[in-house]
Amino acid sequence: MKKYAIITNKYKDEKEQLARQISDYIVAKGGECSLFNNVDDETGEYRIVNHMDLPEDVECVITVGGDGTLLHAAKDLKSKDVVFIGVNKGTLGFLAEIHQDQMEEAVDRLFADDFHVESRMMLEGEVIRQGKVVYSGNVLNEIVIHRGGDFAVTTLDVFVNNQLLGKYKADGIILATPTGSTAYNLSAGGPVAMPDSKMILLTPICPHTIGNMSIIFSKKDVFEICVGQAKHPKIERRNVSFDGDSIFDIISGDIIRVRKAKEETKIAKLDDSSFLQAIKDKIGD
Repeated sequence: MKKYAIITNKYKDEKEQLARQISDYIVAKGGECSLFNNVDDETGEYRIVNHMDLPEDVECVITVGGDGTLLHAAKDLKSKDVVFIGVNKGTLGFLAEIHQDQMEEAVDRLFADDFHVESRMMLEGEVIRQGKVVYSGNVLNEIVIHRGGDFAVTTLDVFVNNQLLGKYKADGIILATPTGSTAYNLSAGGPVAMPDSKMILLTPICPHTIGNMSIIFSKKDVFEICVGQAKHPKIERRNVSFDGDSIFDIISGDIIRVRKAKEETKIAKLDDSSFLQAIKDKIGD
């Protein structure tokens, strides 16, 4: 591969120093590279990178930051047929696996096509209000329905393939992909899944019953979560988040429909070490 785009997070990559270093190295090797910053300079908030701004023939998107930077890029560019790889300037780095000191070696291997590709499933979600879709989005990690600023537990009726699974009283519910199994799902006590598997994980957040636990579903299952009545009917503070950044306020009676997305995210893998070893290294004893 010789045609690249770099998406960097200026909070992790001050003055775009590492991104420009990577870009210069790619150009010096005879490649092409475009550089984008996904942080708005005025507001300091995350900024969508429009897929129309990338050259049509881009083959690989390199993200510089942490896992969140790669998640944002995958969501923004879901319609592009590109391979993603992350240079890690964050913390755990399950997605952004390349250390900045390994940057030149990684680029050399990308130029030589010396890597393999993992196709990661995504989820698509819709918020339905009075029969109309009022919000939608795709995620690589998870969709989280949460009580938000309401300190009372919320009631959520969960239907799977039009069949009632149960009435959950909890702080919320996580619907995660295998990639997202090591994120919020793991912190909430959910299981870890191999990242290239195809399944959907449902994990309640702080359930108000003893029996509620995570459940693993097929990639073919379709979920509808009906939002119960708020404790104070005139005060609605609950929300649904799409990979942690796109947050939409929900109200009593809303339905959040979640299913496997048509799009997948292609991740370039340079490291031959196993996912289980990564789990041990990053969160083991």
